[in-house]
Amino acid sequence: MTADTDIDELLARLPQTSTREVFAQIEAARRADEARTPHRTIIPEPLLPPLWPDPGSGIVRFPCALGCGWSHEEDTYATDEDPISVPLRASSEEIGRMFAERAERRGAVVRERVELAIRDHFAAAHEGRNPPEREVW
Repeated sequence: MTADTDIDELLARLPQTSTREVFAQIEAARRADEARTPHRTIIPEPLLPPLWPDPGSGIVRFPCALGCGWSHEEDTYATDEDPISVPLRASSEEIGRMFAERAERRGAVVRERVELAIRDHFAAAHEGRNPPEREVW
């Protein structure tokens, strides 16, 4: 028996998701997405970075909503320093949940940092004006 046949046998024994189950999962995700309500934010639409290996890859810019030329930069690669640790016997659902929770935590930290930078900018450069809000999903 070779490694290829061992893998083939293992894959053959794994439970197969039916087409009906796949479509049910897609439909459930679509409905959950539709059920979300938008929230308001002062964070403007970001300018997305070029792709790697460009020297500016990973740098997301959040320009001033008033167009004054200022922008706040976030280096998405440099801020991802948390180690990723997955238990050896974790299920795919557990792994998915762990990564989703990690992404939520990181997202909250970035949102807080960007909002603070925007508020500081408006206090210094646009005294007496509040950053405009927009709806996001």
